[in-house]
Amino acid sequence: MNTNDIIIRKAENDDIEAVETLLSTYFLDMDGVDIKDFIVAESGGRVLGCGAVIDQKYPELHSIAVHPNHRSRGIGALLVEHIVANALDEWGHLYVRTTAPDFFNHVGFIKLQDSEKIKLWDDCAKCDKFEGCRQSAMRLYLKE
Repeated sequence: MNTNDIIIRKAENDDIEAVETLLSTYFLDMDGVDIKDFIVAESGGRVLGCGAVIDQKYPELHSIAVHPNHRSRGIGALLVEHIVANALDEWGHLYVRTTAPDFFNHVGFIKLQDSEKIKLWDDCAKCDKFEGCRQSAMRLYLKE
C-alpha cells in the first residue's frame, strides 16, 4: 500500500468505534472531543489513522494516531498535512503535546521549553506529575 491508496476524510458517527479502538492502542481517548472534529485516514474501507484539532485556549492537534501495522508509511504525515491545510485560514499556529517529538519535528513542529506547557495548558499547570512529564510541547507556525 502506498499513500495514494489513502483517503483522508471527515469522521462520521459510524467511525466512533474504529477511532476509539485506534486511540486506545496508544492509551489515548477522545477526551470529550466530538467525532465530527476528527478526520480519518481510510484505505479499503478500514480506518488506519485519525486526528483532530481542539480549539480551546490555543489550537491543539489532538490524538494523531496510526494503526501500528501501518506506521512509517506516511499516513500520520498525510493526516497532519490535511489538518494544517484546513487550519491555515483559522490560526497562525498549531500546538501539540506528544511523546513522539521526532515525528512532529519531521512534519515541521518545533519543540518548546517545558515551561511553555504551563502557559499553554491549564491541566499542565495543575498536574502533580509535571516535573516527570514525558510529553513534549511543540508548535507549528502556519503564518509568519
